[in-house]
Amino acid sequence: MMCPRSDLRLYGRRLLNDREQIHHAQYRGHDIRVIAFQGQHGWEMSLRIFHGGKRILRYRQDSPLYLDFEHARIAGMLRAYEIIERRVAA
Repeated sequence: MMCPRSDLRLYGRRLLNDREQIHHAQYRGHDIRVIAFQGQHGWEMSLRIFHGGKRILRYRQDSPLYLDFEHARIAGMLRAYEIIERRVAA
């Protein structure tokens, strides 16, 4: 299940001359950070999920799998939604 628009707050930040970008979102009371780094062969993605100020997940994909920041952001958000849905359902 994808998130309802009323429960999603999005904003972003660019760092290191657009070679590193961070996407922040909030879903079901969890704070999500998708961080993407641009290398020579593509973008790498890192995901962090927080609940109540405590980090509950830290994931890093070191392979440059993504063409640009938007691809890395979408992949990170989909993974975060899946993880949060499993956590909430348990």
